[in-house]
Amino acid sequence: MTKTSLESHNYKAITASDGIEAIALYAEHRDEISLVLTDMVMPSMDGITTIRTLRKINPDVKIIAVSGLTSQDKVNTAYDMGIKAFLSKPYTASQLLQTISTVKNS
Repeated sequence: MTKTSLESHNYKAITASDGIEAIALYAEHRDEISLVLTDMVMPSMDGITTIRTLRKINPDVKIIAVSGLTSQDKVNTAYDMGIKAFLSKPYTASQLLQTISTVKNS
């Protein structure tokens, strides 16, 4: 749903099935990526580790974290690591687009 919503609003979306694939795709396409949307709960590598690794590759990467299951401690940790916003699932396309607009312009 997220990819469809983004593409219907003229965003190009690259998707990954887990944090490891996300890191590889970011490393390969970082010049084309203006923002990363990552789930906090993923197989193979969790959101915190994914965020930490992305920030090592590019300390200025803009990241929005997403989850329906994350504790406040993990949300706070993600903010401490430099995420720009957090979206709680379920979210609407409108909430997603507004958050992206805010983060891209920050």
